[in-house]
Amino acid sequence: MRNDTEFLLTAEQAGIGATDLPSMFPLRQVFERPVEADIAGAVQRELAGAIAQVQAGQEIAITGSSRGIANFALIVAETVKAVKAAGGKPFVIPGMGSHGGATAEGQAQVLADTHGISAQSVGCPVRASMETVQIGTTATGFAVHQDKLCHAADGVIVINRVKPHTSFTEVVESGVCKMLVIGLGKQIGASSIHQQALRVPMGQMILDASRVIVEASRPRLIGALAIVENAFKETALIRAVPVDSHQQLVDTESALLKRAYELFPRIPFDELDALIVNAMGKNISGSGMDTNVIGKKQGLTSPQIAAIYVRGLTDETHGNATGIGNADLILQDTLSTIDLNSTYMNAFTAKRLAIGKIPLVVANELQVMQVLGNFRQQEAIDSLRLAWIENTSKLDHIWASSALLDEAKSNPRLEVLDEPQALSYDSNMRLCLP
Repeated sequence: MRNDTEFLLTAEQAGIGATDLPSMFPLRQVFERPVEADIAGAVQRELAGAIAQVQAGQEIAITGSSRGIANFALIVAETVKAVKAAGGKPFVIPGMGSHGGATAEGQAQVLADTHGISAQSVGCPVRASMETVQIGTTATGFAVHQDKLCHAADGVIVINRVKPHTSFTEVVESGVCKMLVIGLGKQIGASSIHQQALRVPMGQMILDASRVIVEASRPRLIGALAIVENAFKETALIRAVPVDSHQQLVDTESALLKRAYELFPRIPFDELDALIVNAMGKNISGSGMDTNVIGKKQGLTSPQIAAIYVRGLTDETHGNATGIGNADLILQDTLSTIDLNSTYMNAFTAKRLAIGKIPLVVANELQVMQVLGNFRQQEAIDSLRLAWIENTSKLDHIWASSALLDEAKSNPRLEVLDEPQALSYDSNMRLCLP
């Protein structure tokens, strides 16, 4: 296969030249903004029931996450402090399925780089392993695995954010139950569950497998903390989740998921010709770009976006471009930053190979606009319905094209910050906002 070719699209073929650019204006979205005023106090308050079960000298495993969760290092550090105060010996483990290239070293590095979680920062050892123990089987006969370190520990405290999942809808989605099944199942357990989900709905598999885990004698679950964030990526609330009863766990997490949906940020336009995303990555969403935001989650009818251009990957994702298949355009420079092993390992484990597919590759952002501009519905370039965001978790400030100005002005949840001004290119044909 030749790799020395490039997309030779011309201005004549595209009908768009270097001066054919839409005007853009900045806007601000008005979101509900509850915040947990005392993070440390909330952790200590909500963990009281779990900590009461810790006996002197017991080793207690605390789960870490690969997601970009606000205040996560502080939450983990406060959990460590509480366990130590009870005489326990805490340690942190990565709860992240196949992330970090499905290696123990890679997962420990993800914890350090994404959250700054290390032995020094949280005050206890960080132990990583990809070894698991089979603790049961699902109703469909597949193995349910658990992290070997968790299985051997005297107690486990699970910490995770509760939010809408990017690929399924159920009474619980991304949260404590998913951490138990996928994060602590490590690569082999996550792969097994996703394999079953080819035939049984994923949400049902999470419920089935989490029940097996909760009802098993080991791992010995003593508590869980659920985090819900607001639209500004701030900690909205921290709540204890019971783990001694699967039904109570599901009921509590389900109520928190409902609140997470209420606070979830969205793009304020139902139809777009094009979307520009500055960065995607695993620290932003498990799918790189949250499919709830870009309309790619199964069952969603809005927003409808004709073409999506991703400008690059976050540093924190370490080349893992899982979800890149949801983009339509990337630069050649971005392609060179993708770690195929990390990306493909996620796609393989999730049994969703399309999330690792490479989009159309172009040389510069003039070609980007030549492609995106061809999705406009009228001749004038200013008719292009274009939005430009930082990433799918940061939607309080957005740039939008002049074709969207009237809609923005009529939406009481939007504040137009300035009048539209034309985009431009720099000397390297990179787009520049006004």
